[in-house]
Amino acid sequence: MPTPLRNIAAVVLLLAAVLLGTGSLLGSAASTMIDTPEPLQRILGPLATDPELRRVLPDELGAVLGQRLTGDTAIPGQLAGPLQDAIDSAGGALLDGPGFPAAWATTIETARADFTTRLADAADAADVAGAAGGGQVTLRLDLAPLLGSGYDTLQASLDGSALGALLPTTLSLPPAVLDTGWPSAQQLPTETLNAWLSVARAWGWMLAGALVAAAAGLLLATRSGRPWAVLSGGLMALALGGGARLWIGYLGPGTTTAAAPGVESLVTARMLAALEGELAAVATILVTSGIVLLLLGAVWGWWAARDRDVPVRG
Repeated sequence: MPTPLRNIAAVVLLLAAVLLGTGSLLGSAASTMIDTPEPLQRILGPLATDPELRRVLPDELGAVLGQRLTGDTAIPGQLAGPLQDAIDSAGGALLDGPGFPAAWATTIETARADFTTRLADAADAADVAGAAGGGQVTLRLDLAPLLGSGYDTLQASLDGSALGALLPTTLSLPPAVLDTGWPSAQQLPTETLNAWLSVARAWGWMLAGALVAAAAGLLLATRSGRPWAVLSGGLMALALGGGARLWIGYLGPGTTTAAAPGVESLVTARMLAALEGELAAVATILVTSGIVLLLLGAVWGWWAARDRDVPVRG
């Protein structure tokens, strides 16, 4: 192969290596977040003690709990008011029960499992119908585990009272779903998200491809062409890092069509902050790697030029 073609092919291979490496970084983070429980627990778990959540969640739980007790039990209608007053008086105590942290963790995991299941269903529907099929898939929260914890706390607070004696020992708690509305179809269509995830889950293959492409490019390049191939890889890494930083705000509140109130907005804000953090980390890695590759290529090129200029003795 002619020398110019070898060096051009080497540059292309180094660019491909950087692209595949970037895809591997993003894919590993995305697939880990959506397919394993730990990242979402780490992101949303601290909300259990967040002052803002403790301000809005008791009202949400109290309203749903009051509806379930008056609608699904034999409590007389005339006691509905006093019962709701008792629930409202319990207020923050609903979040102080010993079972609340575990209930919150269950709600988080249920939300993740529900989201991934509906994504898979939407992908299956798209395969069959050739379209998005199931509509936009958004993150939903099931309050049923929290209601169970809150009901235990309510029973304990009313124990020994006439109203407490009317409460059933157990309460049927079907799903009580809150839809965050995120991501919206304008931000990230479900069909696009599924396509991205199918690629992201192959992050290991992308990493292997990046290593092979980098090695092949360096071996294929001539001695004078290797510094240029490394420099091209550095420029690509810098460009991708800058692009990632520009994209960080795209999924944020500025593109949300309607902010959900209360619990939903808090969860959405925490998720967006986590995604921004992941993208910022990848952007930092890319920019740092780009700077290192540029410096390496420049030093390598200078050294190669110096060796060519040194006269041979003897």
